[in-house]
Amino acid sequence: MLDVPQLKINNMKDLILITAYCPDNERENILRKLVTSLESHKDFFEIMVVSHTPIPLDIQTKVEYCLYDKKNEILKDWDLLNQPWFMPGGSRRIQSSFLSKKNTHLAIWRLMILGFSNAKNLGFSKVHHIEYDCEINDMSEFTENSAILNEKNCVVYMDRQPRVAEVMFGSVQSYFIPKIHPMLIKLNEDEIKNLIRNSLTKSPEGLLQNLIDEMGDVVYKDRDVLELKGNTFGVINSQALGINPWSLPYYDRMSDNVDFIVWNTNKPEGVDYKIIINDERLIYIPELHLDNWRIFGIGKIEEINSIIVIENNKIRDTFNIESQEEKDIFKKMSFRVIED
Repeated sequence: MLDVPQLKINNMKDLILITAYCPDNERENILRKLVTSLESHKDFFEIMVVSHTPIPLDIQTKVEYCLYDKKNEILKDWDLLNQPWFMPGGSRRIQSSFLSKKNTHLAIWRLMILGFSNAKNLGFSKVHHIEYDCEINDMSEFTENSAILNEKNCVVYMDRQPRVAEVMFGSVQSYFIPKIHPMLIKLNEDEIKNLIRNSLTKSPEGLLQNLIDEMGDVVYKDRDVLELKGNTFGVINSQALGINPWSLPYYDRMSDNVDFIVWNTNKPEGVDYKIIINDERLIYIPELHLDNWRIFGIGKIEEINSIIVIENNKIRDTFNIESQEEKDIFKKMSFRVIED
């Protein structure tokens, strides 16, 4: 067991850095509730909110520092899109840019870097970063992490789920600012974009973990400890668009075929699909129950010019891959590896 932490270094409290994007009343209220819940811990922590949307005055008055960053660039170039993984049967992962078709990586890192750099200039040594869409009902992880940062450079939480590659949980990290990675202090957008382009998965969490690993002296915890203590994360699901995310075509590098994966992750009532190939051939995928997955063959990529995906009788995606350039890009955006 750790001793009771000494939270102050050089008479400075720890800083809780909240990064936010609240374009509507619902999300503003989530941030408001979070900030209000942290007020009773002001003896040990100060709070900074950095947001891509203006911060309401009543929230500003409850925290020590506020920063509004108007620039909220969303990356849409095909070589900058996030590519989440899924490993059907536990092997030969499928990774695809088609889940969201956008990447908020740069926007998120701008908020973090602006927060960390200001925290450093203000003299903070320990910063606990959290995303706004959470409910913190137990502060013991933050006080414990503060004690860990007396000897270590960072504390992160790992998210482990069946059939998905282990990844760092992006909603919470604790940093010892004197040892933080230079890329997390000095904003260089071109460097961040190049980092994404050269990454295998282009995952914001994976790239952040790589930088943290380079810092050294990192403590890894299981993210479940956060929820077991009554905290809640991801109150707003940015991909909650009423569709099932893992329903998409991909290029199989082993067979040279285009296949279609359906993994029902969010439809308790079940989900069905109609796949129209070249406006002339129909593939029907009957109802798939929650937490089940299936793979269906579509055909050779040279013979495919268009794919229309209909989910529960509504068109959700159209893919045009008529030219060779479009086919080559498709192969890089959504694929199954030969071996892991």
